[in-house]
Amino acid sequence: MPGLSRLVMQVLVVVLSGLAGAANAQNTPAPFSATYHLSLDGWPDADIQHRLSHLGGNDWQSEMHASVLTAEGYERGKFRLQDEDVQAWHYASGYSLLGLGERYHLSARDLTDLPDRQSTLFQLSRELDDVPCQDDKSTPCELTYADHKGHTEHFAYRVASLHTLEVPAGEFEARWIDGWNPEKPDRRLRLAFSSTTPGLLISVEYYRDGELTSHMVLTELQRDEKR
Repeated sequence: MPGLSRLVMQVLVVVLSGLAGAANAQNTPAPFSATYHLSLDGWPDADIQHRLSHLGGNDWQSEMHASVLTAEGYERGKFRLQDEDVQAWHYASGYSLLGLGERYHLSARDLTDLPDRQSTLFQLSRELDDVPCQDDKSTPCELTYADHKGHTEHFAYRVASLHTLEVPAGEFEARWIDGWNPEKPDRRLRLAFSSTTPGLLISVEYYRDGELTSHMVLTELQRDEKR
């Protein structure tokens, strides 16, 4: 995968991880459309669109699209809420660079044994208050999920306390999660999720070798109260 397209896809992964930000005070998300502004080290800034939609009944869809210069990518996942469980039943993603790229799909059968990252992180959102990794001195928690090709991935993380963040879209109560791939500890993701709006990501910071290489913030938010 070309470097820029890979970066676009990584950004989509981060934003869709925003499902992990589903508020602990709410068991059911609410539809919304959000715009994020992304600053990439060495590349022009870009905007990212994110929409969380209610498909009917207990079914939901999260869809993201990003583009930088001639590269673009998308990621889309559908899941079902059943009592305390989150069941993933469809996943699709893709990227293109100068008209060339790849597309990926995971069916309900593919997701039977190992859920995709979206449903896994959404389930985590319901447990943020209860996980033992509540500070930077605690033993990290770990998630296991399927990546866009269905391969097993691991995500270690710690959860921080609530903070008030001021971004272009307004002021939000948010909770930071410090996460990393155990096989690549030199790369870190700091994700700030809304504490009141399920699925809403407020800010993202990506570090490599201790240096901030990309930063993303929420710039616009539209809520859809109809479900």
